[in-house]
Amino acid sequence: TEKEMPARIEEVHHARQEGIEFHLLAGPKRVIGDENSHVIAVECLRYRLGEPDGSGRRRPIPIEGSEFRIDVDTVIIAIGNAANPLIRQTTPGLEFNRWGNIVVDEDCKTSLEGVYAGGDIVLGAATVI
Repeated sequence: TEKEMPARIEEVHHARQEGIEFHLLAGPKRVIGDENSHVIAVECLRYRLGEPDGSGRRRPIPIEGSEFRIDVDTVIIAIGNAANPLIRQTTPGLEFNRWGNIVVDEDCKTSLEGVYAGGDIVLGAATVI
């Protein structure tokens, strides 16, 4: 739910203003490709929140038969604070700097037409603990 989202309220607000669509309590199940091995969609699964565990966190529980599809032409895996090492191998023409971050211009455009990047993959990890 939006209450459990690990994001600041203003980040969510700004994302919505920019046209970002949130699919809450959902996650990717598989990436779907066409006969030429080009990505065309992501199949997702809906979840419900279970009872709180020992830490107080309500764990997501898959809802059987709740699969849905989102048509896409690009999938970028962005979990954690470091770039996925496979990006360089699987994305020819994408430019990186010497620290392994994706190079973008002032509009967040990468060296590939129609591909934009932002956040830690561009700036580097900035989490302070």
